[in-house]
This record gives sequence, structure tokens and C-alpha cells, in this order.
Amino acid sequence: MISFLSNWIEQIAISVIIVSIFELILPNGNLKKYIKVALGVYVIFCLISPFVNGSNLYDIGNIDLEQYIENVSKNETIVNQESMDARLQELYIEELKNDVEKRVEERGYQMKKCNIDADLSTASDQPGIHGIDLILSENQSNIANIEKIEIGSAQNEEVVDDEKIEILKEELANYYEIDKEVINIQVK
Repeated sequence: MISFLSNWIEQIAISVIIVSIFELILPNGNLKKYIKVALGVYVIFCLISPFVNGSNLYDIGNIDLEQYIENVSKNETIVNQESMDARLQELYIEELKNDVEKRVEERGYQMKKCNIDADLSTASDQPGIHGIDLILSENQSNIANIEKIEIGSAQNEEVVDDEKIEILKEELANYYEIDKEVINIQVK
């Protein structure tokens, strides 16, 4: 098989060299485009000739699949698809956490903890993001001065924070195209 491939590649290389030499020698004129087409057909013929000339060098019926599988298992080159899928899911969740953190910081909060429940498996009944749990704190760089707080104004701040959290929930839900009920945000 290796000698077959070696001869085939050698034949292709020679044909490309011959075509290149002819293109250099050809004078510019009306016939040049027709000669180029003929040379292109020659290269294509050289590419497909081993498969067309009737030889059994590349006969699929002669391949011993069991022997091939044994050789592959001896060399241990089989890739475990489940481990690759698990690693891809880990990478996806990490990137998702980074993206959520960026969006949270844009809203003036700092992310302390982020848990994301997601399933990327296509074999799963419900693939996608199932839950996002965030624990946030207000970004200290946004707090400029400490102001006097009246006793009755604490409720107003909680309402403002709740509104901000609801806006953040809605923004995350719209961006990730999930239900906002699966997003749980706590500010501490």
C-alpha cells in the first residue's frame, strides 16, 4: 500500500512539474488557454488514473476490518468519545461562567460564586442550561461616598436592588435564551 501511494505521489509530482514547464514555455496568445485546459485534464488524469485503470490496489473488498481494529486497539489510538464530550462540557461551562461574570460586572456587581447546571449531551432528553446560581456583591469601586441613611429609606434601597437584580436576570435569560426562573441571584 505504501509503495502504491509513493508511486502515485511521484506520478502527480512529475505531472505538475511537466505542466509548470509547459506553462513557462508557452507563448502568450489565443491558444494558451486551450493548452492550459489540456494540461489541467492531464493532471486530473494523473490524479485519478490509479483508481480507474482496473487494478485491485485500492479494492475496498480486500480490506480486513477485523485486523485493522486489532491493530488500532494494540496501538491504543482509539479516542474515548465520552471523555472528549465531558471535557467539552467542562470547557463550555467555564466559558459560560466567564461570560456571566463579564455581564455581571457590567451591571456594577462582583461575582463571588457561580454554579451552572448545563447538559450538552445530544443524547440527553433536555440538553441546554438548566440553572444558573449566582452570589454577588456590590462592586466596591462603584461606591463613592458613604451617605447618611434614614431609617425609612432602607426599604427603598432594597426595592432598587431587587429591580436591578430582576433586570440582570432578564438580561441573562434573554441572552442565553433560557427561562429567567432558572436563574437564582443573591446579593450579599
